[in-house]
Amino acid sequence: MSTDHEEAFAKAFLPSEKRARFTQFLAQPKRRKEALVQLSRGLPCLPEFAIEVPGPQDFPEELEKLLTARGAGPTCHVIADGLKADGRELPLREALRLVCLHGPGAILSCIPGRLAYYKPPSPRPGILLERPQP
Repeated sequence: MSTDHEEAFAKAFLPSEKRARFTQFLAQPKRRKEALVQLSRGLPCLPEFAIEVPGPQDFPEELEKLLTARGAGPTCHVIADGLKADGRELPLREALRLVCLHGPGAILSCIPGRLAYYKPPSPRPGILLERPQP
């Protein structure tokens, strides 16, 4: 499990009052489920780094183009409630297909602390999370 991706995601995209608890819970196998359930309720992302993905682009093939155009590599880290892929590194295309078909929320961390995709519970549109390079 890549805690680098998870900690960088929380530090870059979550409000300061939510970061520590989210990362602590993700790091503890017995408490991880509690953090993952939050993805299904709506993740409190920092709005200045969040862009709602337009409907026509919120599909695996289009999302892959969108993310790779912003610098995503061939793999990403998956954070998802109810998926066996949770906590694993997967090919971007495969991960996008999994989360787009998945009802509860999920996060794909493409570049730690810089680029991620949050799939909220259906039918809400996906959210691109991006921080500019320092």
